Amino acid sequence: MGCGQMGRGAAYALARDPRVSCLTLIDRDGGRADGLARWLEPHGDCRILVTDDVADALADSDAVAVALPWAGTRSAIDAAAAAGIPIASITRPPAAQLSELDAVATAAGIPVLLPIGLEPGLTELFALDVARGLGEVAALEIRCGGIPATPRPPWGYTAFFGGEQANHLPIAQRRSLAIKDGRTVSQLRFSGLETRDVPGVGRLEGYHDGMVPWLARHPALAAADCTQKTLRWPGFAGAVTELADLGLLDETPVVVDGVSVSPLRVVENVLAPRLRAGSEDEDIVVLEVTGHGRADTDGRAATASALLVDRFDRSTGLSAMTRTTGFTLASATAMLAEGTVSATGWLRPHEALSATHFTRMKADLAALGVRWTTTAEDPAAASPPSSVTTGGTPA
Repeated sequence: MGCGQMGRGAAYALARDPRVSCLTLIDRDGGRADGLARWLEPHGDCRILVTDDVADALADSDAVAVALPWAGTRSAIDAAAAAGIPIASITRPPAAQLSELDAVATAAGIPVLLPIGLEPGLTELFALDVARGLGEVAALEIRCGGIPATPRPPWGYTAFFGGEQANHLPIAQRRSLAIKDGRTVSQLRFSGLETRDVPGVGRLEGYHDGMVPWLARHPALAAADCTQKTLRWPGFAGAVTELADLGLLDETPVVVDGVSVSPLRVVENVLAPRLRAGSEDEDIVVLEVTGHGRADTDGRAATASALLVDRFDRSTGLSAMTRTTGFTLASATAMLAEGTVSATGWLRPHEALSATHFTRMKADLAALGVRWTTTAEDPAAASPPSSVTTGGTPA
């Protein structure tokens, strides 16, 4: 459900998945769904259908993948609940609706697995995978970002995707979350600026942003410090902070020539058209997780890390963000369809999906060419760290 850019990535992965016998596409724009169906035909062997009858489509399906804004996702959940069909979505639910969401899913006896895209979703799964490589986790550092392959002035930032609001940009001033000694604390977004040298990409900057509030509940992080930062080309966070210091990102309306306007919305509507991606722009996704703690075997200090770097695929026209988000959704949906996720209610992916599930997901992503490297290091050892690369060229 949803045949935009993220839905296209999920549909591509599902069409190529040998477990899938039939894929039904639903979008409020029937022409977009028809176009996606035509594009998918040479990429897989499964039957591809297009319909605008949600109830009819659900009646013949084993699971539902949703790539829609929250309003559409909420309607899809109600439809899936009525049909008794498992559902997965990339969309993060509003905090005020979490209890209702869980109640609807529990009453229907179905798993509602969300948010399960790149971030949130794959980010937390990678974090817990790194944590499992340590016997005791003292600190976990998560860094994730989608950036243009070629940064362009003045910010080195390109808006490849919008939001639920027209001309949305990721510049709003708000609190972000971190974990200190196993407890959630707040940080100012765009603070904690640091530089990171990413192999094959270059020097990036990271700032506090994005952590889901339920990450701290996981037992592996019971006594850990954890930060999550967004990665951008250098200069973006500083430029946004300067706008904020000038009051240009305030959300409280001001009256200008008799018209009440929000400074933030004015800035977004002026900047977004100038920052929007063009047909020539390509993107890169970087997901890096580093864990510090003690080894499970002898209790010595140890470090484990994982690095995923994905790039725009010129052969399919799928962006790195589409690939990492849509492919993750597709893998999770296939597992729901197989019935390997037995719990019901609202399921947070990093809690509901086991190490075995994640191994399967990594294999699904690797089959589609998404690559990552894992490293384990013993600081006390004289030998260099061991490194394993997983992934490959698209099958």
